[in-house]
Amino acid sequence: MKKSVFILMAAMLLNVVQVFATDPQKGEAKPAKAVTTQIFQLLSDNIIPDEIRGAKAEVRVALDNGDYLRVLSVKTENEALETYIRNSIDFQKVSKGTFEQGVIYRIPLEVSKKGSIL
Repeated sequence: MKKSVFILMAAMLLNVVQVFATDPQKGEAKPAKAVTTQIFQLLSDNIIPDEIRGAKAEVRVALDNGDYLRVLSVKTENEALETYIRNSIDFQKVSKGTFEQGVIYRIPLEVSKKGSIL
């Protein structure tokens, strides 16, 4: 009886390990990560002003039918950061990716004191 319980437990453990080991989207970038990467690239292409260094924001964006970014909202205490974000990424075309149109992506941003986007 002990052996059959031990064998059953070992088989269940192997099944659980196999389920967690398989990745159904292997090789594909996740949509949120693809959009975030492109937004960070667009923001870092511009010169970062001194008045937004150290500021944080939460940006909500969506993609329209033409693969253009649309800024829906920017939550921040810093008005200059909101203006910078809207001028840098609103109505910018993104490259083809695995993202979906019409989905709202929430992206937290932080500008370091050195001037890089985190």
